[in-house]
Amino acid sequence: MAGMAMCLALSGGRAHADGLTINWQMPDYPPVIIGNGPLKGTGYADVFLRYFIERTPEFNHVVENSSMSRVFGLMKQGLPVCEPSLLKTAEREAYVDFSGPVEFVLPHHLVLRADRLARVAAYRNASGAVDIARLMRDATLITVRQEKRGYPPPVLEAMQAVAGQKNLLQTSDDDEGPFRQLASGWVDYIISYPDEINWFSRRLQLPARQKFVYLPIAGLPEFTIGYVGCTKGAWGKKVVQRVDEIVAAAGKRPPWIDAEASWLDTEAARRYEDVFARRSPFKSRVR
Repeated sequence: MAGMAMCLALSGGRAHADGLTINWQMPDYPPVIIGNGPLKGTGYADVFLRYFIERTPEFNHVVENSSMSRVFGLMKQGLPVCEPSLLKTAEREAYVDFSGPVEFVLPHHLVLRADRLARVAAYRNASGAVDIARLMRDATLITVRQEKRGYPPPVLEAMQAVAGQKNLLQTSDDDEGPFRQLASGWVDYIISYPDEINWFSRRLQLPARQKFVYLPIAGLPEFTIGYVGCTKGAWGKKVVQRVDEIVAAAGKRPPWIDAEASWLDTEAARRYEDVFARRSPFKSRVR
């Protein structure tokens, strides 16, 4: 039944030559998109999407639970779908039209257990940031690369340089899996966002010695931008143009920014507000 509903939704989208139907694909990706449990619908991309839907009655919005594999599979087939929270990468730009900045988040960090912090000491610079290329060449320290996950260029380049090396494991797009592997000691470190780290730290309720700690990665900017992504083409361009109009009208601190900040631990939230005050992409978009 769910599959048939999806087919009908996509068929309806194709039938509207004017692009009035938007099929929103929503992977369960907490705390960005929270698709299950008592906090369902409170992720910051959930907040953005409700805001957008309320202000675009001219569109027929179809919201579907999905996975990242399905999102990109449908886009590559040219079917009319959008996802509200994507990292822009060169590979994705071949089949995705991206909006302007929608999300403003702290960048990827290296995550490891507190009792294993000393293992990466040799790969940290004077300011404490990790040289990710050197670290990944250490075959004694195990990490993972998640399927369909977007990584910033320095991290992606480091992964590509050691592709096939026994310490770089390929995993599915299940976001909780790497955190469980890290907690159990199966892997030595992973790469993730501070809001995810805080979410899974709370969820897994680890003892003090296994507590997750995270370190900056050398060469990454102070922040990362998230975008709405839609299937490439005239239909997708029309949707992302409307996204840009709605975001511009939302002012210098769109309401989903507070939702983003709420998922950070105290120190990360302080850094977030500092960086946002200095580097926010929304200042010049106020109408």
